[in-house]
Amino acid sequence: MSPYLLHVSTIVAAVFAATLPVYVQGKKPVAGKPGAQKPSAVKKAASPAGPIFLGTTQLPGDFGKLATTYTIGKSKPINFTLKNAEYSVDSLTIGTRTWVPKGDEKLLLLRYTIHNPLPQEQPYDWSAIKFTAADAKDVNHVFIQGVTRDGESEPLGVSLKPAQKIDVLSAIIVPAEGVVSKLIVERERDAPVIRYDLRGQARSLPTLVTDSADATGASVRKEILVPVDTFVPLGVFDARLDEVTYTTEPLVKREPPKGGRFVVTTFTLKNRIEEPQSYYWGYFNADLRDADGEKVKYTQALLKGNRDERAQGDLTPGEETRVRLFFPLPEHVPGKTLSLSEGKGVSLRAARAWTFDLTGTAAQPIP
Repeated sequence: MSPYLLHVSTIVAAVFAATLPVYVQGKKPVAGKPGAQKPSAVKKAASPAGPIFLGTTQLPGDFGKLATTYTIGKSKPINFTLKNAEYSVDSLTIGTRTWVPKGDEKLLLLRYTIHNPLPQEQPYDWSAIKFTAADAKDVNHVFIQGVTRDGESEPLGVSLKPAQKIDVLSAIIVPAEGVVSKLIVERERDAPVIRYDLRGQARSLPTLVTDSADATGASVRKEILVPVDTFVPLGVFDARLDEVTYTTEPLVKREPPKGGRFVVTTFTLKNRIEEPQSYYWGYFNADLRDADGEKVKYTQALLKGNRDERAQGDLTPGEETRVRLFFPLPEHVPGKTLSLSEGKGVSLRAARAWTFDLTGTAAQPIP
C-alpha cells in the first residue's frame, strides 16, 4: 500500500471511530483528567431506549407443574417436587404448636418431596425453603414456621444424606374466600424460584364446608350446617352432636324458666392434637336459635354427660369425653340450631363457628 493510501485510511478510521457511542470498559478515567467522562454521560450511553419502571422486576425462575422435580438454590441446591396442594379448615399440629384457621381463614396444605442431590450431607428444616401464596386479591401470605414428615406430627429437622428423599407437609394460612392463584417456592435469596399457578390445581374443600356459590370449591361457606353424628374440628378439639333432649327439671341448681324448659344438647369432645388439653365452659362459645328464630345466649355452663355436675378436666391425645350444654326455652318452642366455637389459641370472637342441626336427632321435642 502506498504512503498516500495509508494516510487516507488512517484518517477515515479515526473519523468512523469518533461517531461510535462510548462504552466504558476496563479502568475508568480519573475525574478531572483528559478523557474523563461524567457519570451521567456514561449512564445515558449504556441505558436502553424507552421508559424505566421501578419495582416491577420479577425474580427469575421457572413456572412449575405438580409432580415435576426442580432443582432450586445455587450454593446449596436441593431437588423439590410439589406433589399436591389442598384447602382445609382443620387445625394443623406440628410438635407443640397448633395452627387453627380463624373464621375468615383456611389452610393451604402443601405436600412435597425434598431430595439431596449433593455428594455430602446438608441440613433441612422449616427455614430451608420459603413458600409465598398470592390469594384471589393478589395479597401475599407466607407459610407457617413448621414442617413435618407427611403423615406425622413431629417437627422435621434433619441432616439429609446424599440422595436421601423425604415426603414433607407444611401449610400457609390464607383467606377463607377465593382461590390461591400463585405459589412461589424459594430456596435462596436472589436465586431463581419456582412459580405454580394453583387455579384449578389445588384440591377443593370438603363438601360440608364448601360455598356452593364458588364453582372452584375454594371458598368456605358463611354458615356450616353440621348433621348429627358428625365430628367437626373446632380447633384443638373435635366435636360431635350426639343427642338433643328436653327437660323441666333443674340443672346444677338452675330452674327452667317459668312455664318453660331446658333444651339439653349432648356432645362428644375429642382431643385431636398430640398434647394433653384441658377444657371447661370458658373454652367454648355457644348460641342457640329456636324454631321462632330467637337467639338464646350461652348459659356458660358445661355439664357431665350423665350427671348433674359441672364438667371440666384434661384429655390426653385422642381421648374423648361426653359433655352437655343447656339453654332455657319457652314451652312448646323447640330448638333449631346451635352455633359452637372454640377459643383455645384463637379468640372466641374470631374463631370459626359450626352450626349444629338440632332437628335431625332421634330425640323429639316435648309437644
